[in-house]
Amino acid sequence: MNIRKIGCVLAACLMVFMSRVYAENMQFVDANGSTGYYVDTDSISSDQVVENDVQKTLWTARVAVIRADLNRRYIYLMQFDPDKRTYQIFASEVQRYDTKDVLQSSDQAEPVRPYLATSPMNEIVQFIMTAPSSSTE
Repeated sequence: MNIRKIGCVLAACLMVFMSRVYAENMQFVDANGSTGYYVDTDSISSDQVVENDVQKTLWTARVAVIRADLNRRYIYLMQFDPDKRTYQIFASEVQRYDTKDVLQSSDQAEPVRPYLATSPMNEIVQFIMTAPSSSTE
């Protein structure tokens, strides 16, 4: 289990590095008032894992939450477990939306958190799982 966590953290760091080198392909997913939710379709990846003798798929992608009212763009490298309806943030960055200046960043993995079926997070997961560029690796 520790090897898997180390591998996930290394993959997250690599994705953060790669995301800064290459352009993003953010696609609109959902909105709630002045908040928009986007997924970088170029960052979508999947990982087959076995848990309790059952194989399942975990999905990883860069997600942007844009708060127009605050002139902020929050970028997250996230992993989703659709079976458990949970997500984990591996890295984050806060930017000024109009200039893309980085105001804050973190490469610290956060605890796993649940999401509801009515949450925008669920819409993001559904989008990721059906995105044309998503593939099982």
